[in-house]
Formats: sequence, structure tokens, C-alpha cells
Amino acid sequence: MLMSYNKTNMYDLEPHIAEIYDQVETYSDDVELIRKLIGGRGPLRILEPFCGTGRILIPLAFDGHELVGFDQSKGMLNRARTKVKQLPEQIQSRINLYEADVVKDKWPIGFDLVVLGGNCFYELATPEEQEKCMISAATSLHSGGHIYVDNDHMEGELDKSWQRSGVNQGFPTGTCSDSTRVESTMETIWSDVALRLARFRRCTRVTLPDGSIIENEYIQQKHPVSKVEVQTWLESHGFTVKQVYGDRTGNLYNKESPRAIFWAEKK
Repeated sequence: MLMSYNKTNMYDLEPHIAEIYDQVETYSDDVELIRKLIGGRGPLRILEPFCGTGRILIPLAFDGHELVGFDQSKGMLNRARTKVKQLPEQIQSRINLYEADVVKDKWPIGFDLVVLGGNCFYELATPEEQEKCMISAATSLHSGGHIYVDNDHMEGELDKSWQRSGVNQGFPTGTCSDSTRVESTMETIWSDVALRLARFRRCTRVTLPDGSIIENEYIQQKHPVSKVEVQTWLESHGFTVKQVYGDRTGNLYNKESPRAIFWAEKK
């Protein structure tokens, strides 16, 4: 499925891009925060849309929880499956991965926790698509279940950094284990400051070890969510916000916080 405006998924352009993702996205402080929020409860049945290569769900499976993850990207899922196959069989049995689109496809039901982590909303083009995730999450959770939502903290109009002109180095950029070189650029080509929308021209060049080159150019739109938007969506679709954190170490949210992380309960 192709999302409303984002017709290309960067992670499917070339398999090496998922490896670069794993080189860059190495933090685990959000996993530690989720563990603290779960406390001694469990084992839980946990759903992670936008599961990527399994950075969050694999350690939670080691904790004894049952994980279901889905993603639109075949490239990310293939790398996740390769990593899962290297785990002890007992851990593998707790992880189920499948391909699906968060906007178009129905989410599975009967979960204790839904994780929307790591700025996953940046993969979606509009606030309407993002709000639909909240509606789907409410359907997936049983009464008393929880949702974890983790985004950069941006309030007011579109930040000037998202309006920046010119061509800049972008993600993914790096060198893979087989010496494949991935280089990417990003250029803002349109923005709506009031609606907090930005559209980018992204170019990715993959140089393989034999010297052959694969190049792709595509357009991507993003909508950085605000705290007010996320809280409104949660409260409008059957959730009670239990706490809002300003970072992944668990400090409470304030106006200067770098993040807006919600822990909410389905009524």
C-alpha cells in the first residue's frame, strides 16, 4: 500500500539502507523507559506498528513479553527477521512479524500495550493519517491497556529548521559491512508554516563494492506532531493520559522539554 502522499518507502529502495538504519538508531533509553512504565506486570501482549528492524521489540521479547510487529517496509522486515532468526528459539517464539500498512490495513486486536515509538509519525504525511493510528490503537487494545507515544517536542508553527532551503546531507548516509556506500541528500521544496507541513526532495545514491551505482529520487512529506495534537487525539479516542514525559529518562514534560512522550490508558 502507498500512503497518501509518500509514494516511496526509503527503506525499500535498496537492502543496505536497513543496515545503515541499524548503525544510526542504536539508542535504547526508550526501551528502558517502557520497561519502567510496565513495571512488574507481565508477560504482556505488545503490538508495535512501525516495528522496523526490531530495535524495540526484540529486547522486550527477552523480558518474556509476546510481541507482534508490523511495518510497510519489506527491507526493514527482512532485516528484522534475520536478527530474530539468530535469537534463542524461546525468544523467537515470542515474536511475530508481518507486512502491513498502518493507515490502510486493520490492526490486530487483544493487546495490553501499543508502542508508537521513535518518531514513527514522521513516516506519515498528514495529521489525518497520524490520528488514524490513534483510532487503530484504541481498537487494538483491550480496556485498561496502555499506549506509549514518543515524539520530538515541537509546538506552534513549523520550526525554521524544517523550512531550510538548499541541499543538505540526509539519512541514510554511511558505509555498510560489505563496503557498500550509501549517500543521501534532502532538500525542502515546499512548506506550510501554519499547518506544520513540509515536503522534501530526497536523493539516495548506493555505490556497491563492484563500483555499480543505484540512484533514487523521491518526494516525502512530513507533519511534525505537537503535544497538543497528540493529547487531543488520545482523549478524543478513548484514552486517559496518565503521564507526559519530556525525555526518555522519565523527567516530566515542560515547555522546554526535547520530547513529548505519552503514557495513556484505554478506558
